Order: sequence, then C-alpha cells, then structure tokens
Amino acid sequence: MIAPVLPDIGMILPTQSEEKPLPSISIVVPNFNGGATIEATLVSLIEQNYPKLEILVADGGSTDNSLEVIREYESHITWWVSEKDRGQSDAINKGFARAKGEIVNWLCSDDILLSGALHAVGRAFLDDPMPDLVAGPCQFRYLDHPERNRVDTPSAEMLELMPCTNPLPQPGCFFRRSLLDRDPILDVDLHFAMDFDLWNYLYQRGAKWKFIPDVLSVMNFSDTNKTSTGRVKITQEFETIYKRYVHERIPLTYWHRLLRYPLEQVRRRNRGALFACLIYFPYQCAIIAVLSPFYGFRRVRWMNWAEFG
Repeated sequence: MIAPVLPDIGMILPTQSEEKPLPSISIVVPNFNGGATIEATLVSLIEQNYPKLEILVADGGSTDNSLEVIREYESHITWWVSEKDRGQSDAINKGFARAKGEIVNWLCSDDILLSGALHAVGRAFLDDPMPDLVAGPCQFRYLDHPERNRVDTPSAEMLELMPCTNPLPQPGCFFRRSLLDRDPILDVDLHFAMDFDLWNYLYQRGAKWKFIPDVLSVMNFSDTNKTSTGRVKITQEFETIYKRYVHERIPLTYWHRLLRYPLEQVRRRNRGALFACLIYFPYQCAIIAVLSPFYGFRRVRWMNWAEFG
C-alpha cells in the first residue's frame, strides 16, 4: 500500500536531542467507514517518529475497507477494536480507557497531524510543567471549497468567550490524562460537539491552557463529512452545552436561534457581496446592538453558527 502524501504546511522540525525525556502521548483514532481517509491519518501519526507514542483505534464496526487499512498498519498500533458502538464519543471513551500516555488527544480518521507536531507538543509540556492543556493552530481545509481554507489560531482571549463560541480546534488541543476523571469522559449523547463540552468542563474546573504558535494539524471538511452535514444538529448540541454551563433566565442562545440563526442559514446559501452588504451585515449589527447591553458585546458578537448553517 502506498502511503499518502501529506501537506507540508507549518512543518515543525524536532530537535536532534532532548535533555529530558519527552512525555508519553496517546492518540485515539475513532473511525466508522473512513476507509478513504484513515490511512492518511495513521501515516501522519506514524511519521511523527515520536519516541513514546500510543496509537489506539476504535472502529465502530465499519463495513468498507477500513479494517484492511488498519491491519496494514497494525504493527504501529498499540490497540484496536472493531465493534458496534454508540457513536464517536463512545469510541473515543473506549480508547481513553486503555490509554497509558501522560498526554492524550484524539484524531478523527479524516484529519491529520503535521510533521513534528507531537515533538512541539511534548516539548511544550516538558518546558513548562504548569499547563494542563497545550493547544496550537489548525488548518481548516475545505476540499470542495478551497477558497475558504484558513488557519484557525486559538488564544487565551477567545477561551474566555466559551461557551458562546468554540475557540479550540480539537486536533490541536492536547491534555494531561490525569484530567480525565469524569465518567463518562465524553458525553455519549453528544455526537458533534463533544470536544466543546469537554473544553467547557475543564475550563470551569480551572484547567490551565498554554498556546503555542506551531500549526499542529489539518481538519478536512467536505460536503459529505459529519461536521458539514450535521448543521442543525450541531447547533442544537451547542445550545445544550451553553445551557449546561451558563444559567440565564433567557439564554442568549434563545435570541440567537430566533433572530440570527435563520439569516445565517440564508447567508450560507447566498455568499454574494450584494446580499452581505445590503442585508446580512446591517441586520447582524442591529441584533448585536440590541442584545449587547444585556449579554455583553463580545459574547453576542462571537456567538455565530454560520459555519454549521
């Protein structure tokens, strides 16, 4: 089997030697019928050449060629299973239950890590023992709409806006396994925004983040993958999470769904400059102006679900 060619954006070169041993890292790869993409995901992990890496694959009983690909790279995989599960959150929980690394994360089977990413993460934890989580930028790559490609960079300022927005691209957020002390680790009733729920849980319990400049990962979006097709289901999960962590008599999400979300759906289908200038932006500004005195400008401004329209 020919290994796929990985993009060279944001290449990170590991140092030749480390004075202290790098922390061990466990990466869970959840998969269901991802035979077309899981090879690139696994290769991106294997080619990290990280000295203490566990790869754990939790397959949900795929019926495509996923198992053939997994078996092809079985010698590099610490543990894997293929069985029916309750969805992606359940699959990730299974992997976390078997993970032994000091640092953990998961990588969906249509995403990849960039070269040297794990060395950058390992050194960040090694150089500073205080952070509970290390996060870096992520390239959003839209396979069907390359003009929308961008690099998303998390920051402490954006972190403070949770749960009005999700500022942390999941593939680029690595955390200590010692934080995984709730049962279940990920809410199995959440199928799209389980990472967002976890960030809010950790933030509210006082976890400390460290942000590094290295572009660590690539999230691939297509018109058919789960994030793109989830749409209204994703917004419903965002609302559930908001109400879980913010207690307001009238939640901000209520006004967003009533006043902003319908226009965001229209905007997703009409990206012309004329519509944006004459209708979309003036209307958005008016709603933000009305709600800001009650909820705060930055919170209202950044609650935007157009990505999932």
